[in-house]
Amino acid sequence: MDLLQSWLMIGIPGLVVVAGLLVGRSATRAAFAYLTLAVLVTFFLTVPRDRISAAVIGLFAVVLVANGRGTHTDDDMPEHHENRKRFTTTPSHS
Repeated sequence: MDLLQSWLMIGIPGLVVVAGLLVGRSATRAAFAYLTLAVLVTFFLTVPRDRISAAVIGLFAVVLVANGRGTHTDDDMPEHHENRKRFTTTPSHS
């Protein structure tokens, strides 16, 4: 498998999956996203033996960690389905 084939079959779909897992602020999904990134880095270091591609994916992971994705800062920000106070049927006290 050459470099272009590996990016088209593994790299790009893997990064799309990672992006999908990082939508929202779920720490569990973020952990799976980082696990997927680690698998991608391992793949690009072993199969096509392209260190540049592995470094690009690793840099993507470093940027995500620097932004706080999947870290303890996400615990303070509930997702939209965890904050249902505005969807209650009780009358508001205006």
